[in-house]
Amino acid sequence: MLIEGPLNISIVDTDTGDRELHLKFSPEFKALKQNQQCDSFHEFIHYLKTEIDVLEETDPNRHGMLTIQQIAEQLLPHIEANEIPLEDAIVVNIQANSPFGNITTK
Repeated sequence: MLIEGPLNISIVDTDTGDRELHLKFSPEFKALKQNQQCDSFHEFIHYLKTEIDVLEETDPNRHGMLTIQQIAEQLLPHIEANEIPLEDAIVVNIQANSPFGNITTK
């Protein structure tokens, strides 16, 4: 699964056997003015919805992209309010038995 946009996404295996999503804002996104960041993030969510719609229900990438879309939708109001320090990484824990936990990145 390749997701292009304002977030650099990586999957990290933990010592407990679970996985973590590490989300970092791209340098290009951080360089934008605040109103441009909002526009970029809206476009990113639209891009995700468009890409998800073309995937089969059984495609394992669909679940991963839906997860990223949900996270992005939750981040959007905070980006619009300029409440998120863009230098920080966002870490999301994923249990090993989650279908998303089986997806690898390239």
